Order: sequence, then structure tokens, then C-alpha cells
Amino acid sequence: MKISIITPVYNAEKTLEQTIWSVINQKINSDIEYIIIDGGSQDKTLEIISQYSHHINLLISEKDKGIYDAMNKGINLATGDVIGIINSDDWYNESALSVVEKVFLNHPEVSIVYSPVKNYVNGQYISTFQPGALENLAMKFTIGHPSCFVKKKIYEQVGLFDLTYTMAADYNFISQAYISGVKFYYVDTPLASFSLNGKSGQLLNRLKLLQETWQIASSITGEASEQIKIKRRFFYLNWLLREIATLPIKYFDPLIALKVKGFLRQRIGKLSSDQYGAW
Repeated sequence: MKISIITPVYNAEKTLEQTIWSVINQKINSDIEYIIIDGGSQDKTLEIISQYSHHINLLISEKDKGIYDAMNKGINLATGDVIGIINSDDWYNESALSVVEKVFLNHPEVSIVYSPVKNYVNGQYISTFQPGALENLAMKFTIGHPSCFVKKKIYEQVGLFDLTYTMAADYNFISQAYISGVKFYYVDTPLASFSLNGKSGQLLNRLKLLQETWQIASSITGEASEQIKIKRRFFYLNWLLREIATLPIKYFDPLIALKVKGFLRQRIGKLSSDQYGAW
């Protein structure tokens, strides 16, 4: 078995080295193919990559149409049986690929592996995202994409990332895979760490993410009962109102929602929203 790892990158001189280290220091029996897709960086990103050229199987550096376009390029070029995608400000945790290797070897029927994801801000651990129920993918993205490892044949069956979406193409892909009957496998060991300093963690991108997520969820539940459609409308209206209501607070403290939810879980246990993923 071969595992291909793809890192899309653009002007990430401050974070890329940690990402690279997290990949090349993984110890497994299977082959590892490492592909970096650079969007034409103008900082020292390419200099950093060159320092690790002997660990990188393929580097493409050219302008692209965004992060999902870079991911698609990497997927098309990958020769591994399994593909993992880790962004240039995120990283794999120790022994992550060893866990993934064992799952795929011991469970050949599995096509997608996923796990919790550790969240960091400015290098400081904040929380651990716990995935929600897969059946709730009809409402929103319930798992963390950095933790996902997907057999390449699933991309061939389901399709690549839809470039119509700039923030939620990963949700669209995973939901389509789930609908098609792909076998998922959950491991409780966090495979990856996610930087909330990245694009999706920025406040101004939250409304764009909400819009795209609504569009994807609507397409999934297009033939659903009226009761489910009403539930979805209420869910997204509630989400939108929360975003608007907390906007002034988040300006001063973008992590306020994580802190409040963490406090509530300590006091009362799981929240009703945790079924969609607990940040």
C-alpha cells in the first residue's frame, strides 16, 4: 500500500515547515508519497520547500484557482492507494499515518478514515474538535477534513472538489461520498491538528462558509420531507442569528464561542449542538 499526502500552499513561509516536518517524520511500513502544490508563492515558501526536496516526491508551483484547485491537482497526480490532504498551516500528529495504515490494512472495506482534530491558535492548544454523527451531514459538515484519509478510487467514483465552492468544497465531497454509500471508519485518536489562524478560522469568512454550507445541505435534502426542510431552515436561521449576534464580541475575541461552549460542557455535559460536531 502507498499513502499519498498532498499539501496545497501559498505564501506560507511562517507555517509550512511545521507541516512538512509532520509529514516526513511519520514512520510506517507502507510507502509515502509527498506532493506539494504551490500557488505561485512570492515569499520564502519555495526556499523552505527546497530545503526538504529530498523528502518531496513532486512539487508543482504555478498559479491556481484557489486551495481546492490545488487539492484537485494533487489528487490527479497522486499514485497512492490512499490520499491525505494537510494544509500548509495544519499538521499531522505523531504516529498519525501509522494509525491510518493499520486501519486500511485491517479493514479493506473501509474507504474513508477520520478522527477528532486538535485546534490551535498561535501555536497554543485551544480545544479538540469531536466529529458529529455522519447522518447529520445532511445538515452541515460534521467531521474535520484535515483528519480525513480517502482511497483514491473514491475520488474517481464521486468526483473531485467542486470549485464552485471556495470554503466548503470539502463538505460537498464528503457528503456526496456518504450518500453514495462509502464506508467510513472513525478512530478516536486525533490524527491532525488544525490552525484556527487559517482562512476558515477568520471571522469574515464565517458568513461565506455558512452560505455555501446552506447551499450544499439544501442540495442534499432536496428530495427530503417538508419536516426535514423546515428543520434545516430553522437550523441555519439559528446559525445565522448566532453569527450576527456575536459579531461585535468576536471582533475582540474570535474564540469566544469555543470558550463559552467549553465552559458549558464542563458544567452541564454535552450540548445539543455536539451532534453536528463539538468544537
